Amino acid sequence: MGRAKEMMMEHEANVALAAGYLVKVGMLEHCEFHGETYGGGSWDLESDFWRNAVADKKRGARGPVPWAEGMEVREYTDALKAAYDEYCGDECGWCAKHRAE
Repeated sequence: MGRAKEMMMEHEANVALAAGYLVKVGMLEHCEFHGETYGGGSWDLESDFWRNAVADKKRGARGPVPWAEGMEVREYTDALKAAYDEYCGDECGWCAKHRAE
């Protein structure tokens, strides 16, 4: 496997972990019935969010984001922003579909 593919897979894994963190802190929601994550992309993340997220990262393995311990701060915040933008939507797509039927 080439280095570019490894980096892409690592980025996708980091975005998935970042989405889990965003659910935990209430910036995204997770549908308990369908397992879909949603709720991002609707507004800019506040500066308080970024301050708290970086503080969580600095706690290292003892903090809520041990997966980010070896990452640079910029790489970490980019993963959070990518996750927030990727999981946009007002509600779970499956729930919306079932309600429409």
